[in-house]
Amino acid sequence: MAVSRGTWCTLLVLAIWLAVAPMALAGEGSDDFTIRFALDKTLVSPGDAISVTGDGAEAHVPLKVLFVADPSSGANALAALEVMPDADGNFSATITVPGTVETGRYAIRAEQPPGNGALVNQYYWVGVCVNECTGEWLGSLLPPTGGPLPTGASVSLILSGLLVSALVVQGAKRTAK
Repeated sequence: MAVSRGTWCTLLVLAIWLAVAPMALAGEGSDDFTIRFALDKTLVSPGDAISVTGDGAEAHVPLKVLFVADPSSGANALAALEVMPDADGNFSATITVPGTVETGRYAIRAEQPPGNGALVNQYYWVGVCVNECTGEWLGSLLPPTGGPLPTGASVSLILSGLLVSALVVQGAKRTAK
């Protein structure tokens, strides 16, 4: 029984998808570490202390914990401190919400350079609200780098793989005619 060229193309696309999809779903990257952390509270008032507990940092490389208005940058932090992760990459810190901040959305950001003094290598942020927040909740957005995929992302990746497979099968059927 001969296997058609369309079938081989379908099998090739599926094999590539099966090789790439698990890496995408697992969040594989070029680094062996990805900062993640949790806050003890996300609705705060000026002057409140926020406990930050995390993991995934590079061991023994200083990590900055920042209170920022814009989570995409550590520049112009409203409050900052530096902590040293332990040998397992775990860290904890307590950062204080500045007493002068106004009601609104902010973020706690943790960032770490690659260990050689170069620019930031990885960062992660979690949204906080001072006094109250309205509209879209900042903390529900996917961090620009680091952190887990949102629940819907893995479903989207699987469905896109099925769609690609279906399109390849349809193309193979048309080519075979």
